[in-house]
Amino acid sequence: MADAAGPLEHLLAEFPAGRRVRITGHRGGRMLRARLLAMGLNLGREVDVIQNNRGLIIVGVNGGRVALGRGISQKVLAEPVLPLLTDQSSG
Repeated sequence: MADAAGPLEHLLAEFPAGRRVRITGHRGGRMLRARLLAMGLNLGREVDVIQNNRGLIIVGVNGGRVALGRGISQKVLAEPVLPLLTDQSSG
């Protein structure tokens, strides 16, 4: 995986609570990838940031919650999920 992040990609640790994000990558090796997959945080998965304080990040995944330490959350790349635009012309 390349170290260059896309224009919308940020570290998961940087997103505030209440934000919906899509996992786009990670900056780690095989073991980190295996750990993330075991928690349901695979590439392309959309998660809700429920809590983000100094030491702990809680994300909502598949109707459940997963707690991540600061170290892991600073290795996970994510992008914000933009709300879908509704068609304003039919009215």
